[in-house]
Amino acid sequence: MTLFRHTIQAHEDFELASNIKRTIDYSLAIPDKEEIIGLVVYIAGFGEDAGSYRENFQNHICQNYRMACLSVDYHCIFSRPDNGAAVRIEMETLKLLRSFTGLTHHENIDDIMSRAAEMKADPTTPLVIPGTLYPGKNDYQNFGLLPALDHIFAINDLFLNYPQIPKTIYAIGSSYGGYIANLISKLAPCTLNAVFDNSSWAAPSLKYIKGQELNLSEFTGNLPPNVILELNVITPWTHQPFMPNYFNEDRKQIRSFPEKHLAVMGKAGNQKTIYRCVHANIDIISNTEEKLKLVNALKEIGFDVQMEIYTEKDIDGRYIKHMEHGMGLSMRLFFAKALEQTQTRIKNDQRLDFDFEHTLHFQCETQTYTINYKGVCQPQCTLTK
Repeated sequence: MTLFRHTIQAHEDFELASNIKRTIDYSLAIPDKEEIIGLVVYIAGFGEDAGSYRENFQNHICQNYRMACLSVDYHCIFSRPDNGAAVRIEMETLKLLRSFTGLTHHENIDDIMSRAAEMKADPTTPLVIPGTLYPGKNDYQNFGLLPALDHIFAINDLFLNYPQIPKTIYAIGSSYGGYIANLISKLAPCTLNAVFDNSSWAAPSLKYIKGQELNLSEFTGNLPPNVILELNVITPWTHQPFMPNYFNEDRKQIRSFPEKHLAVMGKAGNQKTIYRCVHANIDIISNTEEKLKLVNALKEIGFDVQMEIYTEKDIDGRYIKHMEHGMGLSMRLFFAKALEQTQTRIKNDQRLDFDFEHTLHFQCETQTYTINYKGVCQPQCTLTK
């Protein structure tokens, strides 16, 4: 394969009226010396699949399926310590730890935390310390909306620069990656032919939206000898009502799939997108029952959607490795299975959202999110009362 990298302008954060100019980096893998038959959009989630696995998966797609493969460094993707996020203990917490340990002028934070753990009344139990993750590129946790728009922008830019790629598009993701894939199909309902989704959310998980205010951490790290770090990615949102950055019902609905929004995307895209979903029967991170309700709602309005629910007896050590969130699922095998189920069912419609002028209106409780597709240029999103 040959790997091409591009940087383009991104949509501004229109919800928070941010004037910060954003850019998107994306990589496109193209098979060497073969006729390309389609495009796979691989969407990394939180954790390991946001690292080197992405390029390995791109190579696998090129070598085995004669398809190009896109991967986007979407907003806040680098939000874990192993992919570049910085861990910071906030000043108020650090002052308390220094006062408790007497290390008032000590600069090594790890030493201060370890000393505090040793001095606890019960040294056998771990010391739990809150902290904040600061993602790369000065990003912050938006949860879903900006990442989905980043992919829509990248797909549009890709086809402007690589017209030899057919507009048959499969999106695949696990956990947060699958959730973003579903949001793309909502915001650009004429674009994706299929979504292959492993263990995604049906609605935003509030622990990722200022989880500190809800006493919920989104990521836990261990620091020897006896310290647990409970971490949350920095975010401008709040759960405090009447604040301009309040994460209210409107914010939740645009990031979810209420029936009135499903009706909009179904009508606009003529139920173009096919969905194949897999999920553990009990998932404490992305609720299985909520996901099943979404699947049934999509079926009711005419979408081709199937959801396989796995249990302990389905663990085979190769395809499914455990029953925790994500199931340790082999994404390569998942893609092969889902492609076999859907390839002959794909609608012969290569007209994408950016190929014609149209407008989508997603009405929420008090405001309406509008996405205006103007043809060749990138879509524009606005928020009105």
